[in-house]
Amino acid sequence: MRTGDVVVGETYIASIPQRLPALAAGAGAEQWRADMQLHLVRGRRVTVTVTGFGEEPGTVVVSRDVPAGRVALRLTAEQAAGLDLAEGQEYEITGVVRDADGKAIAFPGTVVHTIPARWLRPHDERLELHPDTAPFHRALVCRIADGMTPAEIDQAADKALEQLHHIRGLALEDPSVDHSVLTAEADHQEWLRIAEQVRAAGLAAYDPPADPDAVEHPPLIRFRRT
Repeated sequence: MRTGDVVVGETYIASIPQRLPALAAGAGAEQWRADMQLHLVRGRRVTVTVTGFGEEPGTVVVSRDVPAGRVALRLTAEQAAGLDLAEGQEYEITGVVRDADGKAIAFPGTVVHTIPARWLRPHDERLELHPDTAPFHRALVCRIADGMTPAEIDQAADKALEQLHHIRGLALEDPSVDHSVLTAEADHQEWLRIAEQVRAAGLAAYDPPADPDAVEHPPLIRFRRT
């Protein structure tokens, strides 16, 4: 997006590129944590809220929810005394909080980044599959369905629909799953198409060579430079 189109206070999807500047040496603890969190989501789409504009032209300041796994607890004088610690100074315990089952508990937290405005996308933006991606997934489904009975194909279509619903639910909270939703949709649609083709042809089992619309071999994957 262009800086002039960005609205402070609005939520956007930030497409984080794979290549990012190296972590800055000598940065403060908060800056180092922010940079590290940004590196952890390289190549993904994350939800951010714009809180202002950066000092550099074309940049924006955004905040992002990042659950914290570690906590720090400053001891009171009474607690320090109960642990037989020397008086006259403060103490702090840091670590991970676990429940009765030993599962680590995450606490809400935020991190602030300054990023180029061009990384931002509208929150409701819909991704599109690369032209080679849909045929690739269709070919994989055709290969799996080879020799399956109509009942087995119907069962596979139902399972693909369950997977699609599951991934759609994940995408509500994690924009990085958006692409997986599209591929799951392609898988489900191909199973439905094969089921219809088998019924229309009266086949006892699916035979890709007998299916005029089958994709026999996955196309070559071409990587685009950005």
